[in-house]
Amino acid sequence: MNLIFVLGGLLIAALMLASIVHRYQVHMAQKRMKIQRLLRGVDFEEGLLDRLSGCPFPAETRQLLQKDMLARYQAIRGVDRRYEGIDRLIGEIGQTLASPEVASQSHNILDKPHLQKVVDAFGELMGFLQEGGLLNRTPAEVVREHVEKLGRQRAECVSRFHFTKAEQSFEEGNVHDALGHCNAIKEFLTDKGPNSDEVKALYDEAEALRKRISEHEADN
Repeated sequence: MNLIFVLGGLLIAALMLASIVHRYQVHMAQKRMKIQRLLRGVDFEEGLLDRLSGCPFPAETRQLLQKDMLARYQAIRGVDRRYEGIDRLIGEIGQTLASPEVASQSHNILDKPHLQKVVDAFGELMGFLQEGGLLNRTPAEVVREHVEKLGRQRAECVSRFHFTKAEQSFEEGNVHDALGHCNAIKEFLTDKGPNSDEVKALYDEAEALRKRISEHEADN
């Protein structure tokens, strides 16, 4: 009889231990999933910033993304304080945010495939913001301001690339390509350019160049 009680006690203890182990495993799996989800957000934002290099980009939007990365790293530390390297990552991005930054004004788009990657990245970032992709809730007005500014920057990036190519082609005597670049600007701005004075000025600039090229061709 005593043996039965002992065996019964051992069985109950084993079941309790198995339940504890299972709950621990579920808890750890949930922690890993949460951390992975947070890291995917960081990777996505870093990837967008990398793809947008070479084109003017607003400093305040870059800072918005960096603050979101910091919030994600801090959330990871909240989930697992011993997560390898998390304090270093928080410190590095904190230093970046503390450093004064000006808007990137570089125009280093190499070719049409590069331009398309930049345009796609702008679109993904605008969608990310509009769909509430930031970790912390951001006022709708703030999101709208960033999206509008990104739309104008995208329009400028496309216009500057094609305008430069149009002038180069015209100087080389390739009128067909030059006109093609002018039309590419107008088509993009008509389709995806936000309704703003800046975008209208870009459209007018492209149209003026197109007319100049066409008139020159007609005179020859």
